[in-house]
Amino acid sequence: MTNTKIKDMIETIEQFAQSQPDFPVYNILGEVHTYGDLKADSDSLAAMIDSLDIPEKSPVVVYGGQEYEMLATFVALTKSGHAYIPIDSHSALERVTAIVEVAEPSLIIAINDFPLEEVQAPILTLDQVTTAFESKTSYEVTHPVKGDDTYYIIFTSGTTGKPKGVQISHNNLLSFTNWMITDKEFATPKRPQMLAQPPYSFDLSVMYWAPTLALGGTLYALPSAITQD
Repeated sequence: MTNTKIKDMIETIEQFAQSQPDFPVYNILGEVHTYGDLKADSDSLAAMIDSLDIPEKSPVVVYGGQEYEMLATFVALTKSGHAYIPIDSHSALERVTAIVEVAEPSLIIAINDFPLEEVQAPILTLDQVTTAFESKTSYEVTHPVKGDDTYYIIFTSGTTGKPKGVQISHNNLLSFTNWMITDKEFATPKRPQMLAQPPYSFDLSVMYWAPTLALGGTLYALPSAITQD
């Protein structure tokens, strides 16, 4: 029996938060976070992002590795109507500089310590993100990323010059995700258990997180330090 297509990524995640709140969505070396946690944390952070009064639909850099806070931040930004730009914390300094120059983000959310000092955009630190999570603020999703809005921006390697940002819309993401979850070749099961190893700044990562969230499964995150051991 094939899976049914999803119509909206955030609505799908919200439905799982209602139907299976205690089911693990993220397991990082035994530290487990549930769909209920993901909803509560992303709601609280989305409320905080709205309160910052940054321009509508403006892109936001998210800097870090495979931490759970990365995923919760991505979901929060989608809820609050912002495209996110993942930058892996193992990126070369020149790459981070080039991406920030090209993207001109309205905000930087630094799950790991951000390496640049001279930046125009305000920076939210991990402590501030954690404080937002702890606030348990309820949130009504009224202006999320929808349709042709940009869902995320992934930068190319920059081997032929400066890194270029590739904008992926919500519709693009749905098209890709629905292909993965309904294609007989992939045979993606319900509640898939996927290894979350490629960094979020690498487009291959979409092949694990998107179908897993679309089908209510669990991501098993493998931090870079362990991958490289």
